[in-house]
Amino acid sequence: MPTPRPPAPLLRYLLTVVAVIAAVLGARLLITWAAEEYLHPIPIFGGWFKSLELVELSVILLFAFLGYGLGSASRHLSTKTPLAVKSIVLIVALPLVFFSSYWLRHYLWISQLTAESTLTRQQITALANQALAREGGNQGFWGYYTTTTRMPILPATVSELERMAEDQKWFRSELTRFSGIEPGVFSMIFDGAGWGIRLFYMALAFLTAMIYFFKGLAWADVARLRQVALGAKAPSKT
Repeated sequence: MPTPRPPAPLLRYLLTVVAVIAAVLGARLLITWAAEEYLHPIPIFGGWFKSLELVELSVILLFAFLGYGLGSASRHLSTKTPLAVKSIVLIVALPLVFFSSYWLRHYLWISQLTAESTLTRQQITALANQALAREGGNQGFWGYYTTTTRMPILPATVSELERMAEDQKWFRSELTRFSGIEPGVFSMIFDGAGWGIRLFYMALAFLTAMIYFFKGLAWADVARLRQVALGAKAPSKT
């Protein structure tokens, strides 16, 4: 019987890339789900953790593995493959893995609202989109993402959702009454703090992935050279 031929180098590369991205994506979604289910509901401390998004510190480990895995996968490519081509998978994977956490949080928020109501998920989604549009001007996932930069903890029931904008206005008016500072100043502070936290974690994930991607590329180069050297030393068959 003929011996099965190993997969082509390009196929091995693609399989390795898919496996690395799937593993990191699965781990990120699992961490996000566990935080939403068990960590963030803790009274006082859970809200503090969620406001600072401390669970996002996991990007250090996850994106290090992502960068190194995608870089080392280039071992299956030719030495003449340009760096720009090797970097395509990283450019695609970075936003996919990073924003997957917020996509899951948005999904779980809609699920929580649905569980607390007699309305269908489609009706709840429509109400949520209206509330997000009133608060931040956007709907859907992007509306959730931008709104949670100012309001990390969103309403958990439909009644709270319907008065979300009014509650925010009351909260800011109370801050103005006690401090004498205009409400617009507080809005800028909340926006700046929220986006600052998001940009910090985004930059942390990007830099970590880039650093370990080049480490993976260096390992792949060494592995290819070692393979060539071993092949040159192997005795030829007569």
